[in-house]
Amino acid sequence: MTKSSPGRAARRNARKSAGAKGTDSVRGRRSLGNTPGPSMEIPVEKLGFPGSLIELHLVPQFPNVTRRDQDILTDDSEREFEAAALLSKAPSPVNALDFQFTEADGDSYFVFALPGMAVDTQWGRVIVGRNANSEASIVKMRCWARSANEALDRLQLACAAFLDHWAYEATAPVYLTRLRARDLTSKSEMVRFSRPFQLTAINPSATEIPTPLRPILALYREGLGSASPIYKFLCFYKILEGYLTRLKPDLAKLFRAAELPYPVPPDRVPDHPDLDESFRAHIGQSITKFRDELLTPGFRNAVAHFEKDGLSPLVMSNPNEIVRFSTTAVAVELCARAVIEAYRLAFRTAMDAGLDLSTLAETGGQQ
Repeated sequence: MTKSSPGRAARRNARKSAGAKGTDSVRGRRSLGNTPGPSMEIPVEKLGFPGSLIELHLVPQFPNVTRRDQDILTDDSEREFEAAALLSKAPSPVNALDFQFTEADGDSYFVFALPGMAVDTQWGRVIVGRNANSEASIVKMRCWARSANEALDRLQLACAAFLDHWAYEATAPVYLTRLRARDLTSKSEMVRFSRPFQLTAINPSATEIPTPLRPILALYREGLGSASPIYKFLCFYKILEGYLTRLKPDLAKLFRAAELPYPVPPDRVPDHPDLDESFRAHIGQSITKFRDELLTPGFRNAVAHFEKDGLSPLVMSNPNEIVRFSTTAVAVELCARAVIEAYRLAFRTAMDAGLDLSTLAETGGQQ
């Protein structure tokens, strides 16, 4: 269970990101519940795909206020927001969504003597607070914006202007682990965070895997543990690359040599409730086509090359790129899981058919 506070109505949304440039569109905003108290328990499974970027809205309800929640959430008038984000030395998982985080909840490798520091940027002034150890622990700014997303984007852009430099000077990482925007007019709040992982019972058979899959599963574990959506995307993309160009063709040769049909249907983009709306048109499409026509030119090339075909370099701390790659990483992860399961089935079928799998040892061997 995840606790969020304060507020009475909580809603979840995920921004469209593939191909979006500075947009503030949303899909599937849905209510997660109401409570008369200052906090509420939200089952973690209601928050979307594990590790995905989540935006959770809380709309307080006051006596004699008749304005609808939907009107508050879709208000695009310019108004004042207070945006804040916690700094962290490590990409620690978010298990309790306390909207009232303070300087005491964050930390970093950056220390300064003054109680606070003001940093002026082209996006506005950022106030950097410190914890009891004199470590920079929280960043805040007030700004005028048309939505909570826009306010948080301004904060992230402003922070990137100096945090990227501080990380270089200190030779130390820094993470924004939780972001909050408070609408000073409606008092509604939004927090942006990565969806927590959850406990899962493991079957003893989960330790038995085809050895050719070991590099693939190592990439999957690496992607899951990464706090960078861009690196996460790259890990899952490489899984598709390894499966489509090496693992599946090598195994398929053995089936053809034995005059047996390959035991699984063509690899397709899976249908999943957490697949972003911008990718749903690709459901059922060949994963090879999905990779070649969308993922490679639109995402992989931007990661692999500093500049390509006259396009601007990828700025990895840009909030639009963070959201764009976070949403895409979920789609690629779903495809990666689909091909991993397909290979496990095909490998097991080959074993049951008595095929000689020794040739696969050259690319990893067999279990």
